[in-house]
Amino acid sequence: MSKQAAKSKVQELRLVEVNGQKLTTNSLVMAEQFGRKHKNIIAKIESSFSSTEPEIIEFNRLNFKPVNYIDSKGEPRKFYQMTEEGFTEIAMSLTGEKAKLVRIKFLAEFKRLYKIITEPGRKSELQHKRDTSKPMTDMLIFVRETVGKLAPNVNHYGNEHKFCNRALTGKWKKIDESELDGYDSKLLAAIRSRNTLLMTRYPEQSDRKKPLDSFVTEYRIKHPRLMLVGNGESL
Repeated sequence: MSKQAAKSKVQELRLVEVNGQKLTTNSLVMAEQFGRKHKNIIAKIESSFSSTEPEIIEFNRLNFKPVNYIDSKGEPRKFYQMTEEGFTEIAMSLTGEKAKLVRIKFLAEFKRLYKIITEPGRKSELQHKRDTSKPMTDMLIFVRETVGKLAPNVNHYGNEHKFCNRALTGKWKKIDESELDGYDSKLLAAIRSRNTLLMTRYPEQSDRKKPLDSFVTEYRIKHPRLMLVGNGESL
């Protein structure tokens, strides 16, 4: 991997990642965003590792996890995953107005994602959304066989999911589940179920686009996203 490719890989990393029900960032992203050398961020993280204080030892164990990545020379290098608490501990030592602005950006992203992953009912809606995948792909197999086409391959399956994602977001691309709140998870499940039914009448995606988009429009009207009274935030 070239240095440019390695740099691009770092830039592709999100500020905050969702790992199950945990939120983490890492030292590579911190170095990139704060404009610091990665080795200096590593040094700040490891500066307290020699402490014999039980509370500090436990804090480090809970909030910093060493992981390897492959650098531009193809060699393994260490970086650290960290929780919001670990990030805050290190970020507070990075001074200056720019550093403060970056710190605010990170903490806002932690807050945004935490609100999503802790939303009541979201977990069950995500599972329901996942459960709609197999009926849709099974129908794709059946419809292609019915019209005399070859069995679908991995690209066909991926395109069918992106077709549904486009109906939800307007973008033909994969969706990161961590970006889906309960409402969008439920709507995407409904989109997949409707697409499964539409396949029986319209084998071609191009013929399904208009009726599927109409379904989404009608769904949003009948089931509007709830709003919190007072601050205008959506649920």
